[in-house]
Amino acid sequence: MPRSSSFLYKYFFVVYMIYCFYVGALLTVMPWISWIWENNYLLYHFPTARPVLLNPFLRGAVSGLGILNILIGIEEIVRYRRWRRTPPAE
Repeated sequence: MPRSSSFLYKYFFVVYMIYCFYVGALLTVMPWISWIWENNYLLYHFPTARPVLLNPFLRGAVSGLGILNILIGIEEIVRYRRWRRTPPAE
């Protein structure tokens, strides 16, 4: 992509950052909210999956994916800021 800061690139970057933080926050918090996690489609239609889906280790793994998503968003911000600071090659 050329060094010119196009509106489309900035727009994509902002949308991607919002996506990373939003999905990361949802994945981090949702497994621990009982009224959401314990009342879902999979638990009602597949009762044999109940012990697996309610296992704290699975909840922790999902929360870990959320934290990873947030860290990816932070890393992208750092990379974007570094990219903005480097002078263009002549």
